[in-house]
Amino acid sequence: MNITCIDRKYFPTPSNPAHRGFTLIELLVVIAIIAILAAMLLPALSKAKTRASSISCLSNTKQLTLAWTLYSTDHNEHLIRNYLQDQNYAWVRGDVNAPPGDTNVANIKNGRLFQYNTSLGIYVCPADDYKRNGQRIVRVRSFSMSGQMNSDVDWVNPRYPIRRKTSDIVNPSPSGALVFLDESTITLEDAYFAIQVDNRVWQNSPSDRHNRGANFSFADGHSEIYRWLEPKTGKAFWNEPAKVPVDRDFDRVAATIATKK
Repeated sequence: MNITCIDRKYFPTPSNPAHRGFTLIELLVVIAIIAILAAMLLPALSKAKTRASSISCLSNTKQLTLAWTLYSTDHNEHLIRNYLQDQNYAWVRGDVNAPPGDTNVANIKNGRLFQYNTSLGIYVCPADDYKRNGQRIVRVRSFSMSGQMNSDVDWVNPRYPIRRKTSDIVNPSPSGALVFLDESTITLEDAYFAIQVDNRVWQNSPSDRHNRGANFSFADGHSEIYRWLEPKTGKAFWNEPAKVPVDRDFDRVAATIATKK
């Protein structure tokens, strides 16, 4: 029987078995280095995640506005309805600040805008921080529409008319006329974003969840992110009386209290 011998020159036997692993000091040094690298990387990763969420939300408002534009093109330039009373013809239905409306997908699908983009995801901000009874719930909608865009609220102030057709969007021009916005979790219920016309104060509030900012879309189809100058803008609870002064021009309310990123 042949026996193959291994040349010990190429496979030497370790003189000290302790050399087969790390010493305690070496292990602690490696752990310390990993901890330092993690401390350096985590803030950057968190910032990148926040930025990605903002961009995704921005894209959603842009897609909603594109659907809004397509609707008016198909309906002789009439704007889609933003109705509170007769929601059978509104862009969406229902409230989203309590069950069952907060998770009722039918309220989105039965809205008149849905046929122009059938993605449910574009109605939701990925950073929406809505909670039901203290538990995080992904609700069906995070956005509302400007009350000046074909609403059924009877305004008596001629300075702030309701726009019924695209040709009514003149002052400001479409590039400055607000359509959709990322509304605060605290005030979002129906799909109508309200400002009290007579005393020009917030009745609903934009969000501040995008690095202390919110997303706005405009009638020309573009969307922008605005960052609030104050740490928190808006109300403490949804039915609190409106109290924060806004700009005298309804469509440019963000411009006076916010700065673009």
